[in-house]
Amino acid sequence: MAVETASLVDVAYENLLARITSFQVKAGAPLSEVKISKELNISRTPIREALQRLEKEGLVQRTESSRFTVAQISIREVNEACDMLEILDTYIFSKASSLLTPEDANELRLSVKQMNDACDANDRSAWTEADRGFHQLLNRVAGNELVADTVRETRRRVQRFWIRSTVGQFDRLSTCTTEHAELVDAIINKDLAAIPPAVKEHIGHLRENVVALLTTVALLTGDDSA
Repeated sequence: MAVETASLVDVAYENLLARITSFQVKAGAPLSEVKISKELNISRTPIREALQRLEKEGLVQRTESSRFTVAQISIREVNEACDMLEILDTYIFSKASSLLTPEDANELRLSVKQMNDACDANDRSAWTEADRGFHQLLNRVAGNELVADTVRETRRRVQRFWIRSTVGQFDRLSTCTTEHAELVDAIINKDLAAIPPAVKEHIGHLRENVVALLTTVALLTGDDSA
């Protein structure tokens, strides 16, 4: 029974994570355990545990009445998250560079090709999947699970806003693909001096896009909490 419950928690977690990071539910939207339970045909206990896991990752928060909502994120939190990503991505990419096998290198090149193909097709879902594969590979090669978990959770905090900010901005996907290609070259060539500035530029563009989006939303809605 415990194994079955854990599996249902994973199902609920992945479903909710996909909804939040793809903007099917917006920041501030309520998350009803009863409604989600009916939609997924899963009892409320696994739903609640999945929501609690998302709460720990910062994607879900509780109101004063202990109800779950999709977490808001402020400009300060974006800046703090990007500061952390810059430090940890530099560490992961540098460590992975020293441990990379020829097979890993080929897989990295393939991920950039997939990004290019998705960019040409203006397919943001395919691009995001290729980006996810890129980071999963480097996290695995670097071999530090604690850092990898922290990076995954931090990236998720801003990922949904980055995805939203690219809508109608094809050039941003193209630029980001070029940045990934430069990172891959530095990693494969074990150019440890080139990795930090490449990461800084890449995360800097992420920061700019998300802050610009949150600023625009605040101006349109009159919300000065950002």
